[in-house]
Amino acid sequence: MLGLEKKYPMLFEKDIMGAANMGVFAPIVVFLMDRIMITDNEVTSEESDTFDQLSNEYGDLFGFGSGNFTMELMRIGNIYGDYISFSEDARMTWEAVEFVASEFDEEQKKAMVDILERLATSDEYLDKKEMSILYAAVMACYKEIDVVNTVFSRFYERIIKIHSADHQMAQALMHLMNLIADDPKSVKISILGRPDPRAEGNIPPVLFTYEEYADWILLISLIRASQQRKAKMNHTRVYWSAGIGQAQKGLIKFINLDSSDDDQIQEALDFSRGWCDAVKNGTGNMSLPDEQIFQTFLFGDDDDDFGDCMLPNLTKSGIWKITCKKISSGIELHAFDITGDSKTYWCPETAKELAVKIDLDRDWLNGNFPIEQNERDEIISSTRALFNDA
Repeated sequence: MLGLEKKYPMLFEKDIMGAANMGVFAPIVVFLMDRIMITDNEVTSEESDTFDQLSNEYGDLFGFGSGNFTMELMRIGNIYGDYISFSEDARMTWEAVEFVASEFDEEQKKAMVDILERLATSDEYLDKKEMSILYAAVMACYKEIDVVNTVFSRFYERIIKIHSADHQMAQALMHLMNLIADDPKSVKISILGRPDPRAEGNIPPVLFTYEEYADWILLISLIRASQQRKAKMNHTRVYWSAGIGQAQKGLIKFINLDSSDDDQIQEALDFSRGWCDAVKNGTGNMSLPDEQIFQTFLFGDDDDDFGDCMLPNLTKSGIWKITCKKISSGIELHAFDITGDSKTYWCPETAKELAVKIDLDRDWLNGNFPIEQNERDEIISSTRALFNDA
């Protein structure tokens, strides 16, 4: 099964994939089981017993028997023992769900839903991350929203039959079903909940690979340039602390883009990809160490004076400031600030509101930015087309 490392880059980089590259899917199944069990930072005896039961029941379907599940659980524990950031955990969980959707057959998908449902309810408490992982898996296995609703309705009926409508699990499921009815896409964001999902909030930032970020910042720059076409220059500039001073890099510049074929776009894309590759490999003139916070300003307005073109004039409204952090496996998107607006738009929590405010695709801000290069290339091509009427 060649090519899986490109479809699921974080699972591959952190070695969660294991034998899944050879068609043995136990690593993916056990990884999602582990994420369900560890959501509250402890594994109960009920969860442990249920894991053993499910291993015996489904070991042959996904691997080489129940012993394979136990070995995978130990292997994944060792990987997490070497430190995994919140954003890496969230990204890997989402990639694992996408793996189920794309690589599992129908029998395996049905089994995956059964496994996660039974494991999530084994301790008779449904926390937010358990529900969100279960929801994401059900959405991955049953694409039609009516079928998803039916799955959770039956789940709810089983809970109240065993317990009652007042039981915590029943109330949690009812809340989830109400969220699904209100806005199914927004429910996905809760899969990013940190390991203490019983507390409100605690959603880690969106994580891009370096290759994804290079394309993402180019797209963000193109969108803003399309909104300020009369600007003398549309500029994307990066700032970060370096020792006792501040380092900066002019990343992208557009001067009067006149068509989708304007050479400036390809030059900007090449430069953005080259810079991100240098950041990744530590080969730039001024390095960004891991855990480095940096800020990217996007500026250039239709009414700019010449002096406003080279450096951001923060007294003007409408300048975008994007706060990110470089980690070993990629770049985290933390927040947007817009001069003249006192609110900080944290990502992915406020992705829906921010997307409306600055006219961006919500999926570019909430962790659903395409992983595969060909999909990103298509988005870049369609975004370039905005300048055909320039």
